[in-house]
Amino acid sequence: MKIVVSLLSSFVLFAVLIVSCDTSQAPPTTVEEKEPLAFNAPQPEYTVTVTEAELASPRKELKGQLNGVNITIDYGSPSTKGRAIWGSLVPYGEVWRTGANEATRFTIDKTVLVGEAELAAGTYSLFTIPTEKEWEIIFNKVVDQWGAYEYDNTKDVLRVPAQPVSVDSSSTTLEFRLAPGKIVMQWDKLILPIPLTEA
Repeated sequence: MKIVVSLLSSFVLFAVLIVSCDTSQAPPTTVEEKEPLAFNAPQPEYTVTVTEAELASPRKELKGQLNGVNITIDYGSPSTKGRAIWGSLVPYGEVWRTGANEATRFTIDKTVLVGEAELAAGTYSLFTIPTEKEWEIIFNKVVDQWGAYEYDNTKDVLRVPAQPVSVDSSSTTLEFRLAPGKIVMQWDKLILPIPLTEA
């Protein structure tokens, strides 16, 4: 009888160990799991060209097509240089140029939906207001402006919310890329997906 009880106890202990080692319910640890960028889906074609390499924060231009829409993003690409970025170099709760030097310029050749809001074809300056939990994406009709020093919110065409995602991998420079159904900004250990589809 003691042998049976001992075997039963051993079996129960073994079952508990198996359950406790099950990682199927473990929290997500990769970008793909945390934020569905659909890396396994066909990727949009795009190129990123350095247009002003001599600057401390080189000027770059992304060109590509997403959901039938031709997109150009012209941006300054700052480096971390060992600095704390979010909530420090880039303060929370303040309008940010979303890059360096001149404000980022965003061009589309068709009307699109940014999230669920419509944005007409054209060129805009792209600003953001970062916070720890939610960002605000701003499209402003004053295209050529230096940083956000003369930013005028009465010239805003559209404001939409976006959810930042913290990731383990770090990008030492600010970069934009295209992913299925969205534009993605990444810098330091943060990515910001901006859903975009043809209207």
